Amino acid sequence: MLEYSPLIFFLPLLAFPVILFLGRNLPAKGASLGIGVMGLCFFWSAALFFNALAGSLALPYDRSISWFEFGMYDVSLGVHLDGMTIVMLFVVTLVSLLVQIYSLGYMHGDPRFKRYYAFLSLFTASMLGLVLADNLLVLFACWEMVGLCSYFLIGFWFEKPEAAQAGRKAFITTKLGDLGFYAGLLMIFAVAGTFSLSSLEDMARSGFFSKDLALAVSLLLFCGAIGKSAQVPLFVWLPDAMEGPTPVSALIHAATMVAAGVFLVARTFFLFEINPLSLQIVAIFGAVTAFLAALMGTVPEDIKRVLAFSTISQLGYMMAGLACGGPQVGMFHLTTHAAFKALLFLGAGSIIHAVHTNDIWKMGALSVRMPVTFVTFAVGVLALSGIFPLSGFYSKDEILHAAASSGNWPVAALLFITAGLTAYYMTRVLVLVFLVGAHDRDRYAHAHESPPVITVPLVILAVLAAGLGFFLHGEERWGLLIPARLEAELYHIPTIFVAAASTGLALFGIFTAWGIYRSRWIDYELLYDKLRSPWLFLYRRMGFDHFWLFMVDAGYRLSAACGWFDYHVVDQVFVDGWGFMTTALARVGGWFDNVVIDNLVDFWGLLTSRLGNLVRSTVSGFVQSYLLYVILGISAILAARLYF
Repeated sequence: MLEYSPLIFFLPLLAFPVILFLGRNLPAKGASLGIGVMGLCFFWSAALFFNALAGSLALPYDRSISWFEFGMYDVSLGVHLDGMTIVMLFVVTLVSLLVQIYSLGYMHGDPRFKRYYAFLSLFTASMLGLVLADNLLVLFACWEMVGLCSYFLIGFWFEKPEAAQAGRKAFITTKLGDLGFYAGLLMIFAVAGTFSLSSLEDMARSGFFSKDLALAVSLLLFCGAIGKSAQVPLFVWLPDAMEGPTPVSALIHAATMVAAGVFLVARTFFLFEINPLSLQIVAIFGAVTAFLAALMGTVPEDIKRVLAFSTISQLGYMMAGLACGGPQVGMFHLTTHAAFKALLFLGAGSIIHAVHTNDIWKMGALSVRMPVTFVTFAVGVLALSGIFPLSGFYSKDEILHAAASSGNWPVAALLFITAGLTAYYMTRVLVLVFLVGAHDRDRYAHAHESPPVITVPLVILAVLAAGLGFFLHGEERWGLLIPARLEAELYHIPTIFVAAASTGLALFGIFTAWGIYRSRWIDYELLYDKLRSPWLFLYRRMGFDHFWLFMVDAGYRLSAACGWFDYHVVDQVFVDGWGFMTTALARVGGWFDNVVIDNLVDFWGLLTSRLGNLVRSTVSGFVQSYLLYVILGISAILAARLYF
C-alpha cells in the first residue's frame, strides 16, 4: 500500500493536461475525470489514514530515486510518509473531492468549466506533492506550483477587474514571503549540503545546527509560512482572494494553500525546537494574527470576507498551537478546521447561489427557504466557535491549554479573547442570514434550497465538523499519528478549567451577537454611529492595506528613480559619456597618427630616398673616379690628423 503512494500525486497531475486539452470529449467536460481521480486518491488516502490509526503501517516510509547530480551532490526525488503526511493526504483529498462534486452544481454553465476542473486537479496535485516530498527542494517546487495555481483560480473570472487584481495581489504578496523561504533553503544547503528532510532531522538531533544558525534558518522558513498562511503582516491577500469562485475559496482556506505554511512549520519543527526563541516568535505572530483578524472579522458585510478573516484568525491559532504545544496540537486544529471551514465556505456558496449576493444585509430569514443549508451552516458556526461536543471544541482547547500550561500568558490571553470574538462574529452572520426577517423581499422570494449535488457535500462535512474532534482526540488515536514533541508542561492546569473558560467566552460572544442582532437589546445602527471611527478602522483592515499600497507606491517611485538614474547617469554619463570620450580620443589619436606619425615616417623615408639619390649620383662606373674619391678621402683623413 505504501509503495504506491506516489500515485496520489501523479494521478491528479496527469489529469490536468488530459482535462485541459481533451475535456470537451470527456463526460461532463472533464469533470468526471477530475472527480473520479480525486475519489480514487481519497479512498487510497483514507485507507492509509485508518490503517495508520490502527497501527498497522510501518512508518515512517521513505522511497526515493536520484533526480540529478551536480559536483559532489546528489538530489533525490521521492516520498516521505509519516503520520503527519497521512493526515494531510486525508484532509486534502477529502476536501478536494467534496469541492469538485459541489462544483458540478455551482459552476454549471460557466464558459470556462473545463479549464476550472483542470486547474483544480493541478492545484490539488501541487498540494499533495508538497505534502509527500522527502526533501525541501521538491517541497519548494510544489510550494511555488501551489502559488501559481492560486493565481489562476483566484483570478479565474479575470474579466472582472477585482478578480484580476486579487489574483495578482495574492501572487505578489506570497512571493514576498517566499523570498525568505528561498534564502533559508540556500542557507540550509550551504551549511548541511543536503535538502533531505530525514537527513536534516538526523543532523538536528545530533547537534549539527547551533542555536543561532537554527534561529536564522527557522525564521527564514517561517517567512514563507507568513506569506502562504496569511500571518501578520502578509495576510492582506486572503480577504481579496474571495473574488474567485466560492468552491475555490473553500479549497484554499480549508486544505491547500493556507495549510501549506502550517505544514511547513510542522514538517521542519526539528529546526524550530532547537532554539526556544524561534518558537516564541512564531507563538507571538500566531496570537497577534488570531486576535487582529478576529477584530477585523466583526465588521464586513460580505459573508465570504467574514469567513476569510476567520480563516486568518484560525491560522494564527494553528501557529500558536505549533509553537506552544508542538506539531501534535497545531496539526489537530488544522485537521478539524479543514472540515468546518470547508463546510462554512460551501454553505456560503449555497447561500450566494440562492440569493445572488454576498451582502449579509440583503439576506435574512433563509432558514425557512434553505433548511439543509441552515442546519449545516449552524453546525459549522458552532464548531468554529468551539462549542462542546463539536470538533472545534477539542482542537481549540488543546491550543489554549498548551499556551496556558507553557506559561506564555500574553499569547494565551490573546487566544482566549479571540475565542469570544470568533463566536460573536460568526453568530452575527448566522443571525443576519438565517434568523431575522428578510432584508430584501425580492431575493427572499426567489431563494430556494440548493440541489443535492451541493447539499450532500454540506451534510458530509457537517457530520465531520461535528464528530471528527471527538473521534481523533487523545493520545490513543491522534498520538499514534503525530507523537508529542515538546517537553512537559511548565504549569499543570486542569483541562476542565480551560474548557470552562473558553466555552464561557464563546457563549458570551454568542449571546452578545444574539442580543444585538436578534433580540435588539441594543440598536445596532445607533451603536455603529457611536463607534463609527473604530468601525471604519477595522473595516479598512487597520491600515495594513494602505501600508502595503504605500510600500508598492514607494517601490514604483524607487523604480522610477532608478530608471531615471540608469538612463540619465549610468547610460548618458557613464556609458554614453565613456563612448563619447573614447570617440574623441580615437579622433585625436587618428589625427596624431595621420599628421604627426605618418609625416614623421614619410620624412625619414624622403630623407633616406634623397640621400640615396645623392649617393647614387656619385656612382659613375669609371675607375679613375673611384681613385679620385679614395685620394680625396685619404687627404681628408690626413688633414684631420695634422690639424687635430
